[in-house]
Amino acid sequence: MVQYPAHRAVRGGGFGVPASRRRTAALTLALAALLGATASAARAVPPPAADDPQDIPRAQCRTAVAGSTATARCFNPNGNLSRIRLHIECRRWYDPDVDTRAAPDGPAQQITLTGHCWQEIAEAWVSQEAE
Repeated sequence: MVQYPAHRAVRGGGFGVPASRRRTAALTLALAALLGATASAARAVPPPAADDPQDIPRAQCRTAVAGSTATARCFNPNGNLSRIRLHIECRRWYDPDVDTRAAPDGPAQQITLTGHCWQEIAEAWVSQEAE
């Protein structure tokens, strides 16, 4: 019958594995866990779409209401063309709401859009379509 030699205990309470190898194994496992967590987090965030409407530069517009007239002044500092509309919601039920025709606002251009209600204006805002 063959008898195998008993393993000698290594200083530090190891299981027959030198301390340097235990350290290397622990660091390798920690690094693998860290890289795995980082890679899964990077995959969880979708890249922004190139044609996302939020990413397209827009013209800068200001609206003003004076009595029954609303005015929008827009300046396009970007290199793309924007089509701008002024929308007016009239306060009275019998007063029709106003939506202006889309006006092109080219690069480095300023445009003014106006519209009015018969009586008071409840709200005025601008919408844009980038091309």
